[in-house]
Amino acid sequence: MGLDQDKPGEIVHLEATPVTMNPTDIKKSEHPDEVSGSVMSLKVALTNYRNSLLFSLFFCFSAVLWGYDMQVSGGLLAAPEFRAVFGYTQADGTTILPAEWQAAFNMIATVGGMIGSLLCGPISPYAGRKMTLIIACVISSGSVFLQFFAFTRGVLLAGKLINGIALGMFLVTACAYCSEACPVVLRGITIAMVNLFVVVGQLLGNCLIKAFGGRSDSFAYRIPFSFQWIFPAILLAGVWLCPESPYWYVQRGKHTEAKKSLERFQTGGSIDSWLIEIQETVRIEEESASSASYLDCFRGTDLRRTLIVMSVWTINSFSGVNFVLSYSTYFFQIAGIPTSSSFDMGVGVTAVGVLGNICSWWVINIIGRRALVPGMLILTVILFIIGILDVVPGYNSSTAMGQCVLIIVWNFFYDLTLGPLGYVICGEMSSTRLRSYGVSIGFFTQNFWTLIMTLTTPYMINPDEGNLRGKTGFIFGGFSVIACIWTYFCLPETKGRTFEQLDHMFEQKISARKFAEYDQRPHEG
Repeated sequence: MGLDQDKPGEIVHLEATPVTMNPTDIKKSEHPDEVSGSVMSLKVALTNYRNSLLFSLFFCFSAVLWGYDMQVSGGLLAAPEFRAVFGYTQADGTTILPAEWQAAFNMIATVGGMIGSLLCGPISPYAGRKMTLIIACVISSGSVFLQFFAFTRGVLLAGKLINGIALGMFLVTACAYCSEACPVVLRGITIAMVNLFVVVGQLLGNCLIKAFGGRSDSFAYRIPFSFQWIFPAILLAGVWLCPESPYWYVQRGKHTEAKKSLERFQTGGSIDSWLIEIQETVRIEEESASSASYLDCFRGTDLRRTLIVMSVWTINSFSGVNFVLSYSTYFFQIAGIPTSSSFDMGVGVTAVGVLGNICSWWVINIIGRRALVPGMLILTVILFIIGILDVVPGYNSSTAMGQCVLIIVWNFFYDLTLGPLGYVICGEMSSTRLRSYGVSIGFFTQNFWTLIMTLTTPYMINPDEGNLRGKTGFIFGGFSVIACIWTYFCLPETKGRTFEQLDHMFEQKISARKFAEYDQRPHEG
């Protein structure tokens, strides 16, 4: 068996007979190996493609830093020593952090995430997924150095901003790599792992703050900061062992390297048809458009795909997730729950999120991406119940506890559906040619709305402002009603579809509600 010379866009000829595939000749299948149309089972995929799963998990591990940073930032504001160093002392001896600086401290990493997401668009196609991860690790390590040795507010904010750039790059790279490194049956599960590691990072951040936040020296905040060095160190040590994305190799005309990469991903069976599928997908997309840029994401059929990615992340933020994850502990306190119990319940929120993420693997693989439709309905109902409990006569501690329990239940269903599916849809929806740009736009959208929610949510729930307490559920519930309508009419089912099939279906302008049953085989007669 031999390979032709490496030339961009040229299809490899296997054996003596050239093999090519057309989207209209492919049945709905679970992997490009199944040209015959048979569906690969999850058991077979885990047996023959366990390396794909392991390498993808390694890239997903980088998302721990996003969740960790998010949780540590909020937790450190309550640490007495952190306030003493970066705040000022009042006449009565209490230490206060300036409100405007608190707002900047909470938002600066999100701004960095927006920058990092956009940088990934042009960097990743040029440098590759591995090198992009390496660059992000170097940036993150340097930013942690600034945070660890910071004794002024300006230096600390600079460290947080630079770290945010790395965090945005981590998420984009992990999603893009997982979408390209696995067979279709494992694709959704591995991309969903990004959200799982985000939640694990949040849980870890909560635990570190609880363990060290009460110290009476600077290590109360320096230890949580320094803990971030562990993650880039692990990633830098292991990334050299990972194969590069085969799609990236084919897009650069390196077909021999692409085949070697696929051989490392697959532990059983032939990789020939998988390689041909990648080459054919890249060829067709290069014939349809000669350029790849952010502007191209808003042209032709790619416009619809980009709007779907942006809409899903908009729905994510307007569902109330920032309120639940960032302000749940504070809400528990103003609802009358004792401080110690409110923190424990805050840890419970993230722990339940881990459970929901694990359960989501079944939802993603069996039900599919349109599981978001019933998922949004459940989230909407819970939000309205939280709001109703706040306005019924006789509001008391039992009612408040009921609202707190519902917030935890809400977070379970969020991490069962909307949380991981946002990452899956973001990783699957863009065309191969524009994947880095499309995923970057998705995470830019996520960070943009996170920034807006960080600014507005305190005004909703603070006693000296809106003092809405549980009535916040009505606001996010109203947005969720709109989200339910959008998901039903506009979200296509991409489960079990190869990227070549998705390109064909978007070109044919198939209705979102008809994606699941659409048959691409030519009809007889």
